[in-house]
Amino acid sequence: MTSQVLPQQLHESENLSPSNVAQEPSMLLTQPSSKLKSKPPDQSEKEVKEEINSLVHLTIILVAIQSGNFSIGYSLSYLTISFSTLFSQITLKGSEIEEQGLFSAVLSIGQVVGALLTKPLLKYTTRNQSLLIADLFGIISILQVIPNREVILTFRFCYGLCLGISTIIMAVYVKELCPDQYYETFSVLASFLIAGGLFFINFLSLGYLNPDLRGEDSYYWQIIFAIPALLHLFRQLILTVIYKVDSPDSLIQIQMKQKAKEIIKKIYQPQFIDQVFQKCQLRSQENQVQQEGMMNLFNKKHIQTLLIGCLLAFISTWCGLFALYSYSSQIFNIMSDGDLTLNAIFSIILGVVQLIPAFISKFIYRRLGNRPLLLYGLFFLIIFQILIIGLSYSDSYEATIISFIIICFFAFTFALTLGPITFSMTPEINTSEGTYFCFVTLYAWQLLMLYIFPFMLDGIKMSGSFILFGILTFLALIYFYFSVKETKGFNHNEIDNLYGKL
Repeated sequence: MTSQVLPQQLHESENLSPSNVAQEPSMLLTQPSSKLKSKPPDQSEKEVKEEINSLVHLTIILVAIQSGNFSIGYSLSYLTISFSTLFSQITLKGSEIEEQGLFSAVLSIGQVVGALLTKPLLKYTTRNQSLLIADLFGIISILQVIPNREVILTFRFCYGLCLGISTIIMAVYVKELCPDQYYETFSVLASFLIAGGLFFINFLSLGYLNPDLRGEDSYYWQIIFAIPALLHLFRQLILTVIYKVDSPDSLIQIQMKQKAKEIIKKIYQPQFIDQVFQKCQLRSQENQVQQEGMMNLFNKKHIQTLLIGCLLAFISTWCGLFALYSYSSQIFNIMSDGDLTLNAIFSIILGVVQLIPAFISKFIYRRLGNRPLLLYGLFFLIIFQILIIGLSYSDSYEATIISFIIICFFAFTFALTLGPITFSMTPEINTSEGTYFCFVTLYAWQLLMLYIFPFMLDGIKMSGSFILFGILTFLALIYFYFSVKETKGFNHNEIDNLYGKL
């Protein structure tokens, strides 16, 4: 029997066809909502899934939208591998440690500002218009190639603005545009692209093994700094010029209903257009209702999922891997005792290790679900943190190699569990405003980490840093054990019901 609920309740209406919505309220009240909390509905209780026109075209569109995640992964290391070459060509105004902290932090300052700017963008622009604004900042960031301290800082800030806006818009955009049956697959694609960006920049770091590409006369760092601008130009060519796509929900929100229907026609087969359009209308109405102001995110209805999203943002930054990525060249330089070749080998292997889980994550997700994968992931991260702490007290070559192997397992576990879960679970369980708030905190924590980690490394060393990371990860594990619910087999609206939002 088809699941029946009141049409004015968006969270329970996503699986209704137009004919279902027209039914009498007395009939619609016959299905108890508590059933959703105990288990996901059987396939027989759901309507037929909407069929799409082309999975290939849908994939191209969703990969293009999320290509900004590749840029995020690229941004983690593209500066750190170029510090020595860059600093030899510009005039510094402080010690190298202070300047490293500043040059690293200015990107996250831009990300925080960009994330804050996203709130009015979500209200007054469509998703693709917002991405266009982000990509314009990304394109002009190519001016980072000018070898001047103030110019580089200015346009690195612009690149941060691009990433800050893009991160939030991508998560909301994919959630609104992607059909339910493909959401799990494409939501974890974010982690794959981040890993791909990190691998690509680590691969490019091999160029610095050539002495002609480092030092005062090198141009290689300029090529590395220019690549992100080309990526954001490419994204707009795909989305705006070739496919002319956008989120139907956001088009409906600004009263462009006919345009929204045209977008739906590009994706879905004709017999499902009206059904999908009505679902988009209902979601758009609910989004407007949910735009109650930032303080209302902290009421009983939203507070649990908001805290989960914020803690995911915090611990994904402060488990230690973000520091390893952002300062990999400096960390590996310490571990390898200044051996440039070994440093480069460590970097490229770490990039490969980070990329591998992306090929198997969707199969793991199907079998385990978010909750057990998150808890197991945090548990093993703690084990690896303890091993890194113990090995950091030895300076022997053997301990260095074993430490690097442990770091690889650490990165592999993160990329399989906490990394993708942060980017998929946060928008899955939160409203657009809740997602916005969580990602603002993500960039705030990254800003703090980027600025203070060089001082941590200089002061309390690797051992002290990972003792702090281990304690924080353990506390996060305890919280998630009691607060996170399994959402395997649930759609977006059933998840909201599961967390008591209805």
